[in-house]
Amino acid sequence: MPKEKSPGLKILWLWTFGTAAVLVGNAFWTIIRDMDAPMNVEQQKHHDPPQMIMDTLTPQNKADFPDDKI
Repeated sequence: MPKEKSPGLKILWLWTFGTAAVLVGNAFWTIIRDMDAPMNVEQQKHHDPPQMIMDTLTPQNKADFPDDKI
């Protein structure tokens, strides 16, 4: 007849399996996130309008700026 395992040993096994499950889950989600990132970039390139580049060095209305700041 096998001996009953101590409660400490049961907790240790539970802790071990729980830690393994967390590590495997984290690796899984990291792989999924890494594979999804390039697809998100491609989708953003197709859906976002091109950004307009504003010339910030030449003010549109020079009267808004003092002469020593231009």
